[in-house]
Amino acid sequence: MKALLVWPKFDSFSFWNFEKVCELAGVKYMTPPLGLLTVAALLPADWELRVVDENVRPLDDGDLDWAEIVLVGSKIVHRQRALDVVRAARARGLPVVVGGPDPTLSSHFYLDAGANFLCLDEGEVTVPMLLADLARGATSGVYRADRLPDLSESPVPRFDLVDHKDYLYVGVQYSRGCPYHCEFCNVIDLFKNKYRTKSLPQLLAELDLLYALGYRGQLDFFDDNLVGQMRSVKVFLRGLIEWSDAHGHPFQFSTSVTLNVAKDPELLALLREARFKYLLVGIETPDEAALRSAQKPQNTGFSIAEATNEIYTKAGCTIHSGFLLGMDGESPDVGDDIVRCIDEACVPWVMAGVVYPLPGTRLSKRLDREGRLFPAARFDVAEGARDQISAGIQFRTERPAKDVLRDLVRVMHHAYDAENYFERCAKVAARLDTVPTLIPGLRVFARNVRTFARLCVEMTRSRETRGPFWRALFHVATRNLAGVEALATLSVLYVHFQSMLPYCYEKLAEQEAALEAEGEAAWLARKLREPDERRGASRLPVVVAAGAAAVG
Repeated sequence: MKALLVWPKFDSFSFWNFEKVCELAGVKYMTPPLGLLTVAALLPADWELRVVDENVRPLDDGDLDWAEIVLVGSKIVHRQRALDVVRAARARGLPVVVGGPDPTLSSHFYLDAGANFLCLDEGEVTVPMLLADLARGATSGVYRADRLPDLSESPVPRFDLVDHKDYLYVGVQYSRGCPYHCEFCNVIDLFKNKYRTKSLPQLLAELDLLYALGYRGQLDFFDDNLVGQMRSVKVFLRGLIEWSDAHGHPFQFSTSVTLNVAKDPELLALLREARFKYLLVGIETPDEAALRSAQKPQNTGFSIAEATNEIYTKAGCTIHSGFLLGMDGESPDVGDDIVRCIDEACVPWVMAGVVYPLPGTRLSKRLDREGRLFPAARFDVAEGARDQISAGIQFRTERPAKDVLRDLVRVMHHAYDAENYFERCAKVAARLDTVPTLIPGLRVFARNVRTFARLCVEMTRSRETRGPFWRALFHVATRNLAGVEALATLSVLYVHFQSMLPYCYEKLAEQEAALEAEGEAAWLARKLREPDERRGASRLPVVVAAGAAAVG
């Protein structure tokens, strides 16, 4: 069987697509599609496999002519392009399998587009169901997992099917799920609050393969929360450190953690020794009432500024964090509080937005029950928006909508003002107790030198960034040379932010202008009105029963 595995192109103009960063680094895309490579490893050994990542090269007629079956992975940000791929393959009479987070939570879109097989939930359970049906000659089916797989069933991803030189970094996975219950996060809907991990030998086998393939550089743990079990992750980190020491530290790491990691000095020391460099930490808001309303109490009861300082000085990691507005229970002064928190906690990279009711989340379902969810947000990112940030408000907020929008714009302007941004970067990099990883490999070293030279030209060319960047670089170079690596990375990211911010401000201004012109009551009434084609329809997508089910 000739199987074509397609990862659809991510809309090139989105806050979540770091196209400008890739241009500076001289690579084609950020990272290979880990989920699709894992599915590839679950397919029969005698199948011929071809992976097309449309972010690296376009899908062409030759690929479809070659294929006997097409497998398409999709997240919500890929949906429209994924549906186009499904239709193109079906037009040629090819059987199509779809899977991934978006089909799992919004399967009807893919059925409507003509997909033959929906392989939903986690592939370790549902791919064997698909293969058994294909062996019996089935022409269609929907497969839902009746259990959560033990990650010992997860194979080593087929990293050999892509060229790592096309990518800025590579992703691996140690755990799935999260033990917390944040209502705006779809992780608990996909993984049912069941936190599972791979064994140390499993993960090291993946590192062995990447090492043998010649990959050097950054590895990102695509875990939703690497430290979901703090005791067991320490054992894992010690094994990772031992492997890295034995192989000359070919990789440096990044991942997502919860802010309460700062309470554990031993864990912070292990993250530093293992060469973790960047942590995505969901701070969300300094407003503890809003955090409790969103069922995120793990961020309460301690100083955010002290916690981030512990991470900088004990783990040697920089922090990227999201801040959310529009949460139930937040105070009228939350905009001022977030600005103050960003500065006091010295968070360089800020992703600010109105809390978005992702389809399938507890937040989305609660708002729908309460009659507060905009119908357009049930199934997709808002019309005309490229991401959740530019989408603005998608439900009736407790606070006046115009106040929420104005606070968001103010927070973004403060966070991304060049003087403010590079001042925070300099403060962080100057106190960062990190272990430099300058030459993980000659190719990566050459790429980094080239990227830094391009960065300096880019920063100097812009009147906005020229002074702030060079002052920050001088400050860090004269106080903590080891922090220059982090400063350079954060400065490269600013190039991406510069390219996206005008669009985001434009979309938010359009929403604010509509609010002003119509009045909030009329604007909300229009946004909450059911579209004609959906009136009388089920308010939520139909869920297919557990197990394998034939579709007519």
